[in-house]
Amino acid sequence: MRTKAIIIKKQPTNEYDELITCYTQEFGKLTAVAKSVLKGSSMQGMHLDNLNLVDFELINGRSLPIIAAAQAERSFVNLKSNIRLLAVAQFFMDVADKMVFDLQKDESLWNFMSGVLEKLDNRVRPENALTFLRQQQFYLLKVLGYGSPRFDLGKERSNLDTEFEYALGARLRSLDFIYSVLKY
Repeated sequence: MRTKAIIIKKQPTNEYDELITCYTQEFGKLTAVAKSVLKGSSMQGMHLDNLNLVDFELINGRSLPIIAAAQAERSFVNLKSNIRLLAVAQFFMDVADKMVFDLQKDESLWNFMSGVLEKLDNRVRPENALTFLRQQQFYLLKVLGYGSPRFDLGKERSNLDTEFEYALGARLRSLDFIYSVLKY
């Protein structure tokens, strides 16, 4: 079955394969195997880069689906070329990886994630990254069903950060990364 997905993270497995964690439009979050993508001759390896919006075919495998015929639709080059914007995007991918359950389709979460990447790539200036982060944290908590926390635009760790870590039950290292690159 063909699907669109945002690549959340990649992990090497076996000699040339990778486990790809992604958020798909049709299935929600899932992990699939990309066979032989670490070979130098692999054509789909470059398409399956973190934060790419990709269209691919899923084939049933023994334990995990297998990704075939991957084609990047959007690479978000502007976003990836700025460390501040990249840090903000990585926070949202980290949250999706750790807080979203596998195989639970959510159209509003898909729209949120694809919208955040689109805005970071086209509209957000690097000096406004922290304000954008706070606004989108607020909306993501609502999309995930955690109600409406108090909105805080502070430059230091925010109550929104605490809300995410409390819901997860662990510290989010991506927040430390954000604050290290957003220092003014």
